[in-house]
Amino acid sequence: MPRHPDTLITPNAQLAARRADLPSPLRPGQRMSRTELADAVNTALDQLYPDRDLTAQCVDHRWIGKLERGEHRWPSEERRAALRLVLGAASDTDLGLYSPRRSGGVGPDAVDRQQVTRSRLRPSLLPAGNLLQLGISAPAVPEGGVHGTISAPGGKHFPGASIDVEVYPAVDDGRVLATIPGCGAERSWRRSVQRRLVLGHVDAPDRAGVFALDSRQADRHLVEAGRDAHLLIPRAYQLDAITTGVVWAVTNLELPLLLDDARLDAARAAASPYRDLTRSAASHDIAENLDSVSRLWMGSAFCADHIRRHSHVLSDVPVYWTREQCGEEASTWLLFRHKLRYLRNTAERFRSNSQPMTRMFCLPPQAVAASSMPERILLLLAMALMESVGIHTAVTDEPEYAALPGLVMDKRRAIMATWIRGDNVWQVDVTDHPHTVATYRNALGDVLAHSVTASDTPGGRLRHLAEHLSLDWHWLQGRCADLGQYGFVGLAEPRSRLLSLDGVDQACRFIGTLP
Repeated sequence: MPRHPDTLITPNAQLAARRADLPSPLRPGQRMSRTELADAVNTALDQLYPDRDLTAQCVDHRWIGKLERGEHRWPSEERRAALRLVLGAASDTDLGLYSPRRSGGVGPDAVDRQQVTRSRLRPSLLPAGNLLQLGISAPAVPEGGVHGTISAPGGKHFPGASIDVEVYPAVDDGRVLATIPGCGAERSWRRSVQRRLVLGHVDAPDRAGVFALDSRQADRHLVEAGRDAHLLIPRAYQLDAITTGVVWAVTNLELPLLLDDARLDAARAAASPYRDLTRSAASHDIAENLDSVSRLWMGSAFCADHIRRHSHVLSDVPVYWTREQCGEEASTWLLFRHKLRYLRNTAERFRSNSQPMTRMFCLPPQAVAASSMPERILLLLAMALMESVGIHTAVTDEPEYAALPGLVMDKRRAIMATWIRGDNVWQVDVTDHPHTVATYRNALGDVLAHSVTASDTPGGRLRHLAEHLSLDWHWLQGRCADLGQYGFVGLAEPRSRLLSLDGVDQACRFIGTLP
């Protein structure tokens, strides 16, 4: 039976036009892509409903495509509220959204005009109020500059933090120069204890963006010019999904580690008896006074030591299974100082073998959709770091594998080491039980055989990963080349001795030099 004409699927031109009117947060001079709109909607969901877990409501570019093609006309109330906020719409009908059941399928004109913003919109919420959105847009900056505070949002493990900012007008004539009026010895950010960013805001039709320097680095870049000074900011330090993601991670990691420094030493001393055990599980009691980030660091460090202590039982080139599923978790590979040392040591040990080591991840669609673009980029950078030391990466999108413990194994033995998404600070073991080893071997064999990133080259694997994460590989590679040349020290120098930028710098240089 043919469809009634009123039920035919028609493109949602209103929604598509709204998106086309917005500038891309990543590509100056271009329009917002479907992926970028999806990221903005997911961020808006967090802003509108901070007390609710809306992971299931997160969207991706495919969902935006269905809306624009008219295949779906009535999203959930939460998603509609987020779309209205991002696209600046007063009502659902302004976006071509309507309920077919309420309107008889005849289109948005038949919808009751009282379908307006009913959720907890906060019109005063500017994009610059959130670090992960700072690069999207910014209001005009007066000549005297703007002083304020932005948030580095929390997450599953991150506690959330704030960053002091000073924003000054800037020009971009091939180099970014911010004008700082009345510049003198009284500059408040010269020796700031609090993490502070000095920003230059370029507002030109052909070149627009926000560029940043860590306040402790800014003084070195100043060029005095009479009563005012010009701050020279590397163009590589434009705030976008890469740079804000790294600053976000460093900010959330460093403060808990600094505050817990003495307690971490005490907790590690209390944990020393566990080092001699083949099997152990440390409850949160051993780290009850530590912040969640400090517990992550402690669990990660113990598991790395456990694998090193027992790796002599492995006779073949091992394969690794890791549990990180979001950028928040993956940032530990990039920034924890001991993780880079661990990667380099394990890679060096098996470098002479003809068979490469492989490290595997589980990144199901739900986890990808729930992550912001900066988090997805941190995931990709973490895997690029592993590829840079000669460790191949593989990815499954099958969610059932997420329950596997962290492990290292060859044909006969498995070393288990779990410190993420577990009930304990760590849980470790070593086994040669045939059934257990066979179960893990079959699972990892299936992941390797059906990896969504399968390729013969590191560049091919990372390109496939970028596609899986809905990231623009060509843009990402160009930006990583620039950032790899400068390094992140001028933008996100850590205050904690337990953190290092060497890993993220190495990952960017590796991506930037790939064919």
